[in-house]
Amino acid sequence: MERGNIALIGASGSGKTSVGKALAALCGLDFFDTDKDIEKTENMPIPEIFERLGEPYFRASEADAVNRAACLTKTVISTGGGCCLNPVNMQKLKETGVIVYLLSDAETIYRNIRHDSSRPLLQTDDKLKKIREMLAARVCLYEKYAELTVDVRGVTVAAAAELIKRGLLVY
Repeated sequence: MERGNIALIGASGSGKTSVGKALAALCGLDFFDTDKDIEKTENMPIPEIFERLGEPYFRASEADAVNRAACLTKTVISTGGGCCLNPVNMQKLKETGVIVYLLSDAETIYRNIRHDSSRPLLQTDDKLKKIREMLAARVCLYEKYAELTVDVRGVTVAAAAELIKRGLLVY
């Protein structure tokens, strides 16, 4: 882990924030959440950004947040589920850290976020169908950029953090 940071990628609802906080505590690292950074910088919640300014504006704000994250050291970085859509984001994260993909499936993600209204791309009548569609479109990107993949299905947040730590020791 010579580059210092650990960047978590994966689908919205796969546990990047929860696992990231646990991993940071476990490893004695700082924690940075790109979505929280965007909300703080834009002074509005992400659903409002999408509604008022649109997804392209959000993606530009996300790139700015990744730039800020890439300036950090010894930090666990939780990214948004669509961060991988921008290859420049992924290159910056890779230059400054190890990219870890939290692998999950549509059913697990749905259970995690079925009552969550803060995810604008999942505000639809059929969340499970939308999750499946997004996974189908993005899983190849998660796999492409991942330097370590950790299956988080059926494990606790603490266990997922421990799996990542162990995986990085052999990395």
